[in-house]
Amino acid sequence: MAKLGLFYLAVAALLLAASDGNAHERKCTAREASEADAMVDQLHSWKTVDAVFRRYSQCDSGSIAEGNSEAVARLLVDKWNTLPALVHLAKSRPGLRRFVVVHVDSTLNTSDLERIIKLSATSCPKGAAGLCDELHTAATAALGEQAPVKAAGSTAPARP
Repeated sequence: MAKLGLFYLAVAALLLAASDGNAHERKCTAREASEADAMVDQLHSWKTVDAVFRRYSQCDSGSIAEGNSEAVARLLVDKWNTLPALVHLAKSRPGLRRFVVVHVDSTLNTSDLERIIKLSATSCPKGAAGLCDELHTAATAALGEQAPVKAAGSTAPARP
């Protein structure tokens, strides 16, 4: 019977460790939202994206999410050569990988999405094939979401 109790304790510990500080576990307080919003302009490396993800993932909605998307795009488009650092960080924190991929979305500029598609298809670093596939898929889907808006003659400009 004691072995069964230890088994359940081990399973619970694994589930807790695998949660990565998931946003569903906590509510975003007004203070955290303000802090997360202020951090958006500081996301210049995958290490800082990881730190913000761990601290403020529960606040990832609205304008904060759009800022996170832009920061992710800037790192992917302007600093593609740093992708191995993301791969390394994401090995111990799968939620970070999901966070990054989710932020390759239709709020991004068409040119950024096209660049992410090209880089993920032609310049994928060694050991990052799975991530490159996910980024390619996300960017292609986001570009497809933008197409109907443009085809309908919308005058709304793409997000800078």
